[in-house]
Amino acid sequence: MKSWSSDRPSHPNATLVMAVYNKPREFQMCLEGYRRQSYRGPWQLLLADDGSKPEIESIFEAYSKQVPFLCTYLRQEDRGWGKLRMLNAAVLESKADWMIFTDGDCVPHQHFLRAHTGHAEEKTVLCGRRVDLMEEISKPLTPEDVSNGKLDSLSWFFPNYLKDKMDFGQQGIYIPRFLADFFNPYWRKTAPSLLGSNMSLHKKWLMEVNGFDEAFDRPGFGEDTDLERRLKMLGLKFKWITHQAIQYHVWHDLTTVNRSIETFEKLKQSNNRRATIGIDELKKSLLR
Repeated sequence: MKSWSSDRPSHPNATLVMAVYNKPREFQMCLEGYRRQSYRGPWQLLLADDGSKPEIESIFEAYSKQVPFLCTYLRQEDRGWGKLRMLNAAVLESKADWMIFTDGDCVPHQHFLRAHTGHAEEKTVLCGRRVDLMEEISKPLTPEDVSNGKLDSLSWFFPNYLKDKMDFGQQGIYIPRFLADFFNPYWRKTAPSLLGSNMSLHKKWLMEVNGFDEAFDRPGFGEDTDLERRLKMLGLKFKWITHQAIQYHVWHDLTTVNRSIETFEKLKQSNNRRATIGIDELKKSLLR
């Protein structure tokens, strides 16, 4: 597994793990979103690259020399879908106790990091959601648009929201924390649940449950839900931070998925708390 880090402060308050596989245009838009974050504390951007082409590393290396926060690159060879193995590797590589997880096609609102760090509590798992931008408004977007704050602009957001050019657009309305904390229990009628592209928690709980379960060897149903199930067995509190931790999912051609329902049901019936193939197994494989 390849790894390197930029020469930046080595004691961050939070680590943001971005899972990426190719899609350089979307990736660059995400990077620009993190360049303009309102959060000013020291933090680490850790790229979990599941075997992308060299262009992704080149983009990230140039970016790492321009920003004031710690950038770390992790990559494994492309041997098929191995996202969960990369996420487990990122947990081991993280320099901070508070870990935030996202994907390389989800552009953050300028207050995304501030929301995840500001709500952080040791025994709480923070759960966000995302706005799905449709093809018509996704294709014209550029990294420069993100740099200029276009997606966070009410003059861009509301006309597209009202014209139904995005799904779950209501989740893209930013509300100050005191109002969001008050109204979220009323607006969100369902219990908080994990979404892999917008969640955060203390690192020690991931270690406690042996991380993400690599028994899910293809994208689809189950990997997030299984982690949620195991974390709940620890008695942790789950909390919505919608309308605070906002992100915009950029449209792209659909990825072929395999809904691993059988794997999830089998694991659920076993009532296991620790991942069957997780961080411990990864450690052993890296020592070989």
